Amino acid sequence: MTRLTPILMLAAAATLLGASAVHGSLVGPIDPFPGAAIPEAVIGVVLGAAAFAGLALGRSVWPYALGATLFAIAGTLYGLTVTVPRGDPGDIAYHLALLATLAVTIGLLLVRRE
Repeated sequence: MTRLTPILMLAAAATLLGASAVHGSLVGPIDPFPGAAIPEAVIGVVLGAAAFAGLALGRSVWPYALGATLFAIAGTLYGLTVTVPRGDPGDIAYHLALLATLAVTIGLLLVRRE
């Protein structure tokens, strides 16, 4: 697992935690959507924990990094099924960008499995 992999995971986790704060109105009534706050927080924590483990322990946590990233992809795909009908271009773009980041992360995990 290259150093880039957990860094991408941390970046994705940070955006998920930020989105959770926004949707939970923790930073004001910017985009309140309480139904998304808890799932985004859970996915962000899982992805972030696997990323920190990857930075600290290296390739021995590969299965956990893969599982956490697949979990994040599943949650992001579900999020798209909710955001597309709402029609907010910003939310849709965020989910697509997050999905792209997670796809690159999966690619790196699968190519650099050693």
